[in-house]
Amino acid sequence: MAPDDKLYMTCFYDWGFPGFPYPDSVRNMYNENLSVVNYPDSLGAACDFQPFSFYLGGKRTYWGLPNNPDYNLGAVVGSPCDTLSVGISETEITNKASLHVFYNAAAEKLFINAQNFKGKYCTLQIFDVMGRKVFSSRKKIQPHYFTHDINCAALAKGMYIINLQTEKENLSKKFIKE
Repeated sequence: MAPDDKLYMTCFYDWGFPGFPYPDSVRNMYNENLSVVNYPDSLGAACDFQPFSFYLGGKRTYWGLPNNPDYNLGAVVGSPCDTLSVGISETEITNKASLHVFYNAAAEKLFINAQNFKGKYCTLQIFDVMGRKVFSSRKKIQPHYFTHDINCAALAKGMYIINLQTEKENLSKKFIKE
């Protein structure tokens, strides 16, 4: 719910690699507009749902919107959510390395995306829950960015740990193959 009492929604645009940002050249009605429910308290057609009707001024959406607070609640005394700054500069937040993992069960593919990495090479390893290495790859990475997809058809069902390591950083995530 936005401050104007309307609901705004995004639509994930699948360009062939689910879970990954689309290339800079992909711009269309799905990723440059939000859908709007003008009267969320009304039932059926009376809610006035308008698909892809709120233009983002040339900006694009991806997966979703930021979590917007309910402006009608008011402040909660002592809550850390009442402040906009928690002592971390925006530079520190945007320069922190991050690892994102998405497993597409239908395609039996694992998509790995890492950002803000420091280093020239990275080693990608996947371990099963018993600590056995089931996959390993070493690649030269683009400055601050790494992306890779893996065919998981040969892997047994279960939980796996993904480890991505450069000369300066080490990040891990887990995924479950069902």
